[in-house]
Amino acid sequence: MTTSVEAINPGDVRTRTEIRAVFGGSGQGGICASQDMHSVNLYSDPDVGEQAGYYDGWLAEEDELGLVFEYTGAGKSGDQTFDGVAGSGNRAILRHAEQDRVLRVFTRVGKLAGTDTKTHRYLGAFTLDGMQPYVWRRVHGEDGHERNVIVFRLRPEDTVAPAVQDVVPAAEETTAEFVPFQVVTAAMLQSDPATSGGLPLPKQRASKGSGSRAAAPNAETSGTFVVPEAFGTKLSLRAATAATVAVRHEAELTQAYKAHLDAAGHRTGAFQIKVKGLTSTLRTDLYDATDHVLYEAKGSNSREDVRMALGQILDYSRYVTSPEHEGEPRRVILLPAAPTPDMYTLLDRYDVAVVYRGDDGRFVGDAVPHVD
Repeated sequence: MTTSVEAINPGDVRTRTEIRAVFGGSGQGGICASQDMHSVNLYSDPDVGEQAGYYDGWLAEEDELGLVFEYTGAGKSGDQTFDGVAGSGNRAILRHAEQDRVLRVFTRVGKLAGTDTKTHRYLGAFTLDGMQPYVWRRVHGEDGHERNVIVFRLRPEDTVAPAVQDVVPAAEETTAEFVPFQVVTAAMLQSDPATSGGLPLPKQRASKGSGSRAAAPNAETSGTFVVPEAFGTKLSLRAATAATVAVRHEAELTQAYKAHLDAAGHRTGAFQIKVKGLTSTLRTDLYDATDHVLYEAKGSNSREDVRMALGQILDYSRYVTSPEHEGEPRRVILLPAAPTPDMYTLLDRYDVAVVYRGDDGRFVGDAVPHVD
């Protein structure tokens, strides 16, 4: 005699035992992979996340592909990783498509009456964003130390209407914390097992009319200087488009130029920006702290990419400050090849310079420091 298992649909509230009966996974931990059920179950607990210095949830700001749910990876202390035992859960998320598993997200609701048994609400099935599967973020851990965490960008498989309580809180105040450059283990970006997952584009674009979240005034910001990290250049992106290829080229270009700056003895990093009233976190591509230069990189030298880079760097540079330098940073766009003369004319109007990689592989531009 077989026991029937009740289906779990988005919006249903269940205990972990009930969830395991349907979708498998372990009885504890935030990232629970199940080979038998072809599932990777992600449990989000707002209280735990807040103590550890981060928030999981929907971004109130949609992009051109729709809604994004941010989910912070495993590891409560120190820098998170994709490597070894500590990174096994994070690898399971990154490789979910390659391993034919579905990402399923659950958020904690409360406890069963009179017990310590937690209950969780099922948000639905997700997939990693094919354009930018994850970002690195600098946070203050519960032990008071700063650390780098992996924030996965999840796209819903179906149209959803996010509940207000599941939206990431908007930035409320201004902070301006400068974090010196620190060496971070990069093995998680270079090993094949951690970076070879196939990342499909989202199947269903979420409805723009799913909510009426009005943005608050964005008058203040916070900036945090952090180590630049790029998602691995060995990612195999299923259903790749010209845009996804450009993203990989951008990551390669940025890391190559960062290596040049490092070889010249410059201190490099990036700026992480929180805008008051917004839930999303902005991150610049590269910052030269030695010369106070902000770089915005693009994977191609097309007119569209140059114009996009111009808008981004004019926006970001307003928030980049340094106690060692006066005023805003010098603004430079980093490209894989020289733009057209017409684009130079446009950039000159806004006092934005260009650095590009020449045919011989060397970088060209007034901002490029000399390496002995």
